[in-house]
Amino acid sequence: MKKYIYLYAIAGIMILTGFICYLNILKNITNPTIDYVAINELTKQVAHNFHDLEQLKKTNFTYRFVIMDNAGDILYSSDENLPDNVPALIKNSFIPMDITTNTGVSNKIFIDVSQDNGVKQAKSTLANITLISFTLLCVLNLIFLFALHKTLIKPFKRMEKFAYKISVGKFDEPLPMDKNNTFGLFTQSFDVMRESLLEARQKQLKAERAGKELIASLSHDVKTPVTSIRLITELLQVSNTDPDITEKLIKIESKTIQIDRLINDLLNSALEELGELKVNVTTEKSETLNNLFHNADPLSKLRIGEIPTCLIEFDVMRMEQIIGNIIANSYKYSETDIDVDCKLSGELLQIDISDYGTGVAPESLELIFTKFYRGENAKQSGKEGEGLGLYTAKLLIEKMDGSIEAFNRNDGFTIRIFVRLSR
Repeated sequence: MKKYIYLYAIAGIMILTGFICYLNILKNITNPTIDYVAINELTKQVAHNFHDLEQLKKTNFTYRFVIMDNAGDILYSSDENLPDNVPALIKNSFIPMDITTNTGVSNKIFIDVSQDNGVKQAKSTLANITLISFTLLCVLNLIFLFALHKTLIKPFKRMEKFAYKISVGKFDEPLPMDKNNTFGLFTQSFDVMRESLLEARQKQLKAERAGKELIASLSHDVKTPVTSIRLITELLQVSNTDPDITEKLIKIESKTIQIDRLINDLLNSALEELGELKVNVTTEKSETLNNLFHNADPLSKLRIGEIPTCLIEFDVMRMEQIIGNIIANSYKYSETDIDVDCKLSGELLQIDISDYGTGVAPESLELIFTKFYRGENAKQSGKEGEGLGLYTAKLLIEKMDGSIEAFNRNDGFTIRIFVRLSR
């Protein structure tokens, strides 16, 4: 801050110097006083030489003057530049006096008692000094503003931009500092904070990734015993003859299927966030969809319409997962028959999967594909779920260059899938 103190000191010195000069000029300027002795002498000389006014040129008078007759005509003027009429003379501080000659003729003499040239010169000098002082102060002010912008405002703006980058998570760019850094340790503290935040962010991301990897690992490990339980249940159903036990085995199998789907959803969600959710798109015949729908329909509620013969591009395993998630949702919330209708739509195959339940609340339609979202109807139904099924379906179909949407009908609810035709 020393540089600003210097600038203020220089400005103060300049203003003080100008003020002192002004006082000196005022001191040297004296108010003009009228020399009545000189005026009396002037009037005597004029009266004495009135018959030959040219004789007045031989005498050096203190004041300039103009002699007029009673008609207002000029008889004599001590200076060619003096006014030539009464109003102008009065306006320029000429005082009138009567002159009576020896013959008794009365005339007028106008004497200039205004400030002399020295006073006028002093005024001019004062005006010039004032102008120069003001100009220097303006220049100094511009220099001060430039220095203020460069050393204070500009670094502050730089810190403002830096703070914004920090607020949006950009920790990689250091705060630039020069050798004349005005904010000193304050700026350095900002950069230390950035480095600390960057380190904390990296640790956080590392911890989050470790958590996702743990979820993926556990999901994968849990799938093995669940699959074993399902296979054993299916085997016991074949060998068992007791209807009560068979009914219980069917419920166990249904729960293992539900657990398996939830595990798949969690696994896919974790893999997607880790950037490891792979989709291997191949060209397949549309008839392949028939098998996928039948595999996803253990309760035999699907009514599959005619599927147009064509070649489509999708990942068979992922498409089975998508269809399975949609069918499982219909099973869970509608408990009605499910119609599957397919038709060609430009370069896409449109697949409508429709149930006849109560549908989805209008305010939830835009959110049902959001991760972990469950509408009020789903929550109130008491059915288990994590809100990942439709999210996973949307994620996978978009990776296959397709799309998915949902809408209510007067008599139910429809999920519509678009699968790209082979190019």
